[in-house]
Amino acid sequence: MKTTIYLIRHGQTEWNVARRMQGRLDSPLTALGIDAARQLSSEIPEVGSIYSSPSGRTLQTANILFRGQNVICDDRLREIDLGDWEGRLQADLDVEDPEQHTRFWNAPHLYQKEGAETFAQVAERATEFFREIAERHPGKVIAVVSHTTVIRSILFSIEPRELSEFWNPPAIYPASLSEIEIFDGSARIVRFGCTAHHEHDHSGAY
Repeated sequence: MKTTIYLIRHGQTEWNVARRMQGRLDSPLTALGIDAARQLSSEIPEVGSIYSSPSGRTLQTANILFRGQNVICDDRLREIDLGDWEGRLQADLDVEDPEQHTRFWNAPHLYQKEGAETFAQVAERATEFFREIAERHPGKVIAVVSHTTVIRSILFSIEPRELSEFWNPPAIYPASLSEIEIFDGSARIVRFGCTAHHEHDHSGAY
């Protein structure tokens, strides 16, 4: 009995283009992001259940992909909580908080900011969610619409890597598709951040 789980990152947003940190805050999809989500819809077969982060950008993407179908929101699928960095330009953080901002991107195992989540904390909730839905929907096809850190955390629970290598390629671009198959209790990654369904500016790898 095979279970298939599709992990979908939201489409490109206005803050992705502006290089602003989003986290729990939000910005709408760009026209490019909307178009890419529409193109992605042709790659996904009929699914039994749809889960999404409750953020506006993920729900907007889910509604484009699965119009009219019920979407179940789960807080464990939210993007990493960045505290007072949210909404800030990355260029400004390079100046105002250079040590932690450098750690965030280049040494995530050392990143620790007061009032914000760590990558390990994201991994804990993301992995808990993944294991729970895999047990809940054996033999079904499931779609999950979420964010970069959550999707990477789920994928790395299957193919482990050191936390220091969290941002190493491949990237999870906007409107990318990752696919997991679970057969006889063993999970494998079929696609990791696939964007073959669309060609566009990949601004916003985070």
